[in-house]
Amino acid sequence: MRGEVGNEARVDLLLRHGRILTMDRQRRILVDGAVAIRDGIIVSVGPDSEVATVTATTSTRDLRGALVHPGLIDAHVHAGSSELSRGMAPKDHADYGAVDDWLFTFRKPETDNLGALLSCMEMVTNGTTAYSDTGGSFFLDETVRAIEKVGMRGMPGNSMLDFNPQVPGRDTSAGAMSEEEAEVLRTPTRVCVERLDEQMTRYPFRDGGRVRGGATMYGCMRCSDELLIAAQALARRHGAPMIMHQSWDPEEVTISESLYGCRPIEHLAEIGVLDENLTLVHMNHLSPTEVDLVADSGTRVVHCPAASLRRGMGAIRNGSFPEMLAKGVQVALGSDGYSGRRDLLRQAYLAAVGFREFRGELPVLTGETVLEMATLHGAKALGLENEVGSIEIGKRADLVIHSLDRPEAYPRFRDPVDNLVYFRSSSTVDTVFVDGEAILDKGRFTRFDAEDAYRRIDAAASEFEAGVGATTYAVWPLVD
Repeated sequence: MRGEVGNEARVDLLLRHGRILTMDRQRRILVDGAVAIRDGIIVSVGPDSEVATVTATTSTRDLRGALVHPGLIDAHVHAGSSELSRGMAPKDHADYGAVDDWLFTFRKPETDNLGALLSCMEMVTNGTTAYSDTGGSFFLDETVRAIEKVGMRGMPGNSMLDFNPQVPGRDTSAGAMSEEEAEVLRTPTRVCVERLDEQMTRYPFRDGGRVRGGATMYGCMRCSDELLIAAQALARRHGAPMIMHQSWDPEEVTISESLYGCRPIEHLAEIGVLDENLTLVHMNHLSPTEVDLVADSGTRVVHCPAASLRRGMGAIRNGSFPEMLAKGVQVALGSDGYSGRRDLLRQAYLAAVGFREFRGELPVLTGETVLEMATLHGAKALGLENEVGSIEIGKRADLVIHSLDRPEAYPRFRDPVDNLVYFRSSSTVDTVFVDGEAILDKGRFTRFDAEDAYRRIDAAASEFEAGVGATTYAVWPLVD
């Protein structure tokens, strides 16, 4: 497909001889393909023999058969101060509350900035070009500074919850948030609404910027009906999506049934919030009726397999993600927090193999399906489906190029899907473009000094370690 550039149309960058996973409507794989980019937009994509002959360019890159795919979209990441504690703790459920309690004293502008910077750096090196949080920032401007420094797309938001339900007999030992933590974070509904409006006004969703505001909030039965209804109205007024956690653990069902006499998704439908502008993260514990409600409403879902697997929350054991996909639900992928690497292809792998192991069936989710989840479905979950998620004319040039100098890249079959999902994954990511700008070029960040960033991140993490105690959670002896 030659696109719309015309004979000898001039472009800023021409990528030639790539093996291109377009993720377009036909899901074409261009065995010897080319992509032409002008002003950050893809203006032509197709076989190299067609595109290159009608394109004049300022700059050309010969990819020599390297794999190219759309930038991955991580639809749920917590990027903030807590990132500086990862790898030290927690080791089990009992540790979560103690670590989070200490993190309350550790949260400050610098640590929010450095935590977000670390997350963004890791996402980009693993091929992610856009992400969304559910409102995890305590110093939103600092998170934005980190996103802009790296150059990726981000949808951050202020920490937002206004409700701390007290249900007799509720067990929160394995929950997402302790009662004490929820009480500390709880904010009056009016203030939550004002903050949501302010973040969508300061970072407009429809202005084409890399940082955008949405109606992002905690959810998980920690937001009142009044806040949910107001947030949905604000999201629609600003032309932005509404995104929140939901049905992470069984306790949410207990709360909902105690307070409302029905399950959580049923209640969202009753108050008019469940619709095509809503994205719900986790969704591990749904009834068949709730699955149907999600499918009929057009609500989007984010599956975070690593987060659930690490904490045993049931995404694979109880999750209905294959059933939702079969009903046409847009199911994206997310790395979440405390779950390990910010690596969306790792999530794709876990989604592909987890249901096969638990259900004893093949294939359940194929390599093709999980790549759709990591790109097209992620774009839909963030309300960006008209801009990113595939390599097509008119979309933004958010692209990932893989290297040819690692064994995981071989053998190079004409169909690269299963090689990418099950073998090379993110280990061969070499260059990442956003809006046609190489923000990672041959493994090196182009906008800032990465070594300086690592020094600052390590210094802040050392402060955290000293405050908690280096041996507090260590199982084996630490010998200096």
